[in-house]
Amino acid sequence: MDIKQQLLIAGILAMSFILWNNWQNFQEEKLNPEITQNSSQNNLAIDASVPGTPVTPSVDSVPNALPEQSPAINGNSSSGAQFITIETDLATAVINTQGGGIENLTLKKEADKAETPDIGFALLKNTAAEVFVSQSGLIGNNGGYPNHTSAYSYQKTNYVLEDGQNELKIPLSWTSPEGLVFTKTFIFKRDSYVIDVNFAVNNSSAKQWQGFMYGQFKRTQPRDAQKGSLIQLPSFMGGVQYTPEDKYNKVSFDDISEENLNVNTDNGWIGMLQHYFVGVWMPQSSNENPAKYNFYSTYKNNPARPEYIMGFKSLSPLTVQAGQSGSVHTSAFIGPKEQKRLKIIQKESNVEGLALTVDYGWLTVISDPLFWILKTIHSVVQNWGWSIILLTILIKLLFFPLSAASYKSMARMKKLQPRMETLKERFSDDKAALQQEMMKLYKQEKVNPAGGCIPILIQVPVFIALYYVLLESVEMRHAPFALWMQDLSSKDPYYILPILMGASMMLQFRLNPTPMEPMQQKIMMIMPIAMTFLFVTFPSGLVLYWVVNNVLSIAQQWTINKAIVKN
Repeated sequence: MDIKQQLLIAGILAMSFILWNNWQNFQEEKLNPEITQNSSQNNLAIDASVPGTPVTPSVDSVPNALPEQSPAINGNSSSGAQFITIETDLATAVINTQGGGIENLTLKKEADKAETPDIGFALLKNTAAEVFVSQSGLIGNNGGYPNHTSAYSYQKTNYVLEDGQNELKIPLSWTSPEGLVFTKTFIFKRDSYVIDVNFAVNNSSAKQWQGFMYGQFKRTQPRDAQKGSLIQLPSFMGGVQYTPEDKYNKVSFDDISEENLNVNTDNGWIGMLQHYFVGVWMPQSSNENPAKYNFYSTYKNNPARPEYIMGFKSLSPLTVQAGQSGSVHTSAFIGPKEQKRLKIIQKESNVEGLALTVDYGWLTVISDPLFWILKTIHSVVQNWGWSIILLTILIKLLFFPLSAASYKSMARMKKLQPRMETLKERFSDDKAALQQEMMKLYKQEKVNPAGGCIPILIQVPVFIALYYVLLESVEMRHAPFALWMQDLSSKDPYYILPILMGASMMLQFRLNPTPMEPMQQKIMMIMPIAMTFLFVTFPSGLVLYWVVNNVLSIAQQWTINKAIVKN
């Protein structure tokens, strides 16, 4: 077999291996044991673990864990947990007054499933099957601080963002045994997934008060939605943090369970990441109001379901003198990884690296402009399927000179094939002589045996980059195209596109020179079938790109072959 064919097969195999290896390396951790309890939002399991606090307000002192404590119930709280419902234009949230945490956040604009567009996606939840909740509070050395186990009093149980209203404020209050009044206020804004959390302290006691704010996400590993599938998508699920010192850093569930994170910083964010969605705490710090924070992780090995916690603690205390008032605040982003929103938050809130949660991997430098072009096309045609087709055409035009050179080389090789078969028969017992004669033939006819493969290999990174764009972009989630293709982010339910892809690849191979050795001929025959089975699990948007690219390639190669034969 000539060098061109070897490189061609090697390139296709390498591409398949890279995609398969990405799935295996980045697939989510092992499934949790089955949980048989009935799912119920009201079955709240109070987490008594409270993050530690510094002995002194020194930046260098690392907080130590406080002993676990029981929920603190103050006199003016209602008995038992109550749930406050908040409805905005983008989400419906539920706050539990027992702890003052957000235990459910359903995204209205993101459907739970493609076939149920009217049912929103529940990002935060607290059920027997899965826990992903947001918690926050104040901690200190002397007790009497409202944390995520305290029982808060409240004003009402239902808030709705009305037309013309830009924000909702949900106040909760807690009174310490010493008589200090704490008001925890959630602020939900129109057209925003950012939630502000403010703690106001009214110190009516006779001594100074000092405390530290914290915020954390607690979650369990969800049961795999693709259970039974041989392949999982390489979307990361686990902890994530960003600091100016260490930049973007993903923390797997295994890492959290093996070693607690303990990082001091003066800026950044920390939270939990999953496919298409993210929840992060964004502690506030600026040159005018500098602050120090500790980013931490905690693992609770509960027999029924292990829990993983990622959060922050302030190392800069809030100090309120006797008879005075003070406040401290932070913000959390809990929503879809829409790149436009994330970049706006980065700019307006001076939060670096938030857009990195849309993880395109090592080909970000190619994926970013591809997404920009794709989104620009979509703004005109308003259909992601047609956007992918038009992007494929643009990419094909960009690589037209390379493709033309590749197909011309293949056409010349195909034209030489009868003469090569003759040489093979003549030198069947002398492979060294056969190689020498073939090289003479290539030189005589001015054919580069590697010329047909190298241009194709150059295009492989573009394919992989587009693969990550279609995989990671929440804008593509549940995006319909036409006919049976109602979700370009998931596999083709009827496997029509993968079959078309395999058929087009087989036709494309027939336009190429036939390998001279029987074993290599079998490999070339099996390759389309193997790739078809591999593409069965790919997002249909990516398979659509591949099918269109193959059709364009076939048309270009057939035209070039016809022209070469005439000459």
